[in-house]
Amino acid sequence: MKQLALVLIASTLLATAGCGYLYPADNRARAAVEAMNLTDVKLTRTLIGLSCSKSDHIFYKFTARNLEGRQIRGVVCMSYLKGATVRITG
Repeated sequence: MKQLALVLIASTLLATAGCGYLYPADNRARAAVEAMNLTDVKLTRTLIGLSCSKSDHIFYKFTARNLEGRQIRGVVCMSYLKGATVRITG
């Protein structure tokens, strides 16, 4: 019985490892922002994604600089089985 419980716990941890809660999805969020030619990216994990879809579960606010050096603000919205969506908010 203990072995079954241990296998169940191990498989649950392995399955949720990519979900962004056990191992934050910082690298995926940063790569999505940098793909828009933004530099000096500073990410902040948030619990509420007001600018995101209902299907998103992982939220980051960010500040970055565009090619002209202006500061850009936005959010990165992600979910378990989809890529990242970058939204510029200001």
